[in-house]
Amino acid sequence: MNEFIDWLSNYLGIEKNPTATIIVSLTVFCLGIVINELLKAIGRFRERKAIRELLRKNYLIFHKYLYEQSQSLKLFESLVTVKGSPDFNVYVRPCSALDNFKDISYSNSFKAFFVGFENIRLNGRIKRIQAFDNLYHCISTIRKEQEKMFPIVGRFKDEAVQIIAKLNSSLKDAFEGTADVVLELDNKPQNPELAKWLIYRHRIYEPYFSKGDPSDVNEVRKYFIEVLKFEKENGEPIYTIMNAKEFWYYHKKIHTAIGDIDSLNTLVNNTKSYCKTISDKFESTAQNLKTYYQPLFNRKLK
Repeated sequence: MNEFIDWLSNYLGIEKNPTATIIVSLTVFCLGIVINELLKAIGRFRERKAIRELLRKNYLIFHKYLYEQSQSLKLFESLVTVKGSPDFNVYVRPCSALDNFKDISYSNSFKAFFVGFENIRLNGRIKRIQAFDNLYHCISTIRKEQEKMFPIVGRFKDEAVQIIAKLNSSLKDAFEGTADVVLELDNKPQNPELAKWLIYRHRIYEPYFSKGDPSDVNEVRKYFIEVLKFEKENGEPIYTIMNAKEFWYYHKKIHTAIGDIDSLNTLVNNTKSYCKTISDKFESTAQNLKTYYQPLFNRKLK
């Protein structure tokens, strides 16, 4: 070291003591830079490691949520019938992982998996990139589906309540109309043709209400269709108690009730179909995440 100081002193043309001071200062300065950069590198390494672990935990939360939400939608679908309108909010599950992924950010997540010496791998990099891309594709897909799903399915109860209220009114009118016709014809002087007509008319009523479920509006629909068909083909007795205009308005009440039943069926069927589609999509996304878990985190998902 003394020889180097002597040589540098002679080379620079300055005294030995100032030369030694310069060397010490430069050494301390360079060492400080090295230590500072090393500490920064260690800090960035620890940050990337922490983010990877956060992403892994949220990955598992997201995966579990998809299965749970899929099952909730299947249960909701099974409860959606023309006889009831379950509360969709009971079957909506929030997912904290979606917000956490957003807070971590795509940029920080990318650095955690693809920046730094610990992420240098001789093989499997392409699969890791695919797995990373798949994760954010799934996040984007599910977030969009949630934004569409909640308003669409959530409206079911409100729409069902409105349709059912309208249906109750139209059913009341239709039942009163069909009952009034039978009662009025029952009170008329009987003849063989009228008696035969009334017997057949009673036979239409019995299968749907004596043996069936009177609260099943689809059974009611079948009953009304049978009534319309029979009375159109055998309307002579009815024309003895009402004119053509009254007969038309009477049947219009029945058609209105059938139309309201059809509206309720359409709402139920569309809601059930949508729930099944989204449920299947959530479940397939969960299976997709399970497939890509190992390439991304280098361990199997149990």
